[in-house]
Amino acid sequence: MTFGERLKQSRNRKQLTQEQVAQKIGIDFTTISKYENDRSQPDNEVLQKLAQLYGVSIDWLLVGSLNEPGDKKKINRLIIDGEPEDLTTDEAGHLKDSLEMYRLLKEKRSKDAKNGR
Repeated sequence: MTFGERLKQSRNRKQLTQEQVAQKIGIDFTTISKYENDRSQPDNEVLQKLAQLYGVSIDWLLVGSLNEPGDKKKINRLIIDGEPEDLTTDEAGHLKDSLEMYRLLKEKRSKDAKNGR
């Protein structure tokens, strides 16, 4: 499958038209058509926006590997201020553990405050 075919497949999965995609990422719809027909390639900024819009990895769009939509392999992704960042399994586990500890500590402090401690 080519880059353009993966791009078109991703857009169709989201049930979007080329024009809708173009409006969402701020480019002309004919440019989307060129991408999907393998006549042109997006720059890094547009590629990142497309991957984010379609909910797929940049790797999958470019080469068809790693976390293809529908794969059973889970993607660990952190989004802060709208910017996604893929995480390794170890990083995701560490953040999950830290978040759980934070929530438990916050709950304990809230209970202590209610009990006047």
